[in-house]
Amino acid sequence: MEHSPITRRIASLFGRVAAIAVVSLAGLALAPQHASAQGAAKPKSTAYGQWRLICKEKACAAAHRGTRAVLIFGYNAKDGQLVMQVRLPPDAAENKPMVLRLHKSGALLHLHVDGCGQAYCTAVAAAGRTGQVINLFKKEVSGSMAYQLGQQLQIEVFSLRGFSKAMDELAKRKP
Repeated sequence: MEHSPITRRIASLFGRVAAIAVVSLAGLALAPQHASAQGAAKPKSTAYGQWRLICKEKACAAAHRGTRAVLIFGYNAKDGQLVMQVRLPPDAAENKPMVLRLHKSGALLHLHVDGCGQAYCTAVAAAGRTGQVINLFKKEVSGSMAYQLGQQLQIEVFSLRGFSKAMDELAKRKP
């Protein structure tokens, strides 16, 4: 099956976003472009169902790409705490709520789109609540997220198949 140029571009962008996610969650600076040609470490990615464990050097994150959003779990370099972040398209509505709904239990997780840049907007789970989110996610197979994109409501379904294994592997790589 041949993929359209748009599909290939989206896949390429996800790869870049995932690599940036690992670096930024770990608090590392991105190496200059020319450093990769000189043998700098490239991110390594391992699939666990619909989730990926992406590591660059000792910094790792578990990530899942939705239609336009990326769910990311990783360790914050500043304090070593496990954090959850949702990266949304850069045209998402800043300072607006977003909701994750788990399909089996119906649990709702309320987040807030708190910052936007050129590449993406972010919504972060409340400090100290990431463990609860992980426990909820481990009991589920899928969920939906809803957020405002321009003047429209965007709803995406996300899979949690492989989430438990990806998180177990991430825990083994805690800095």
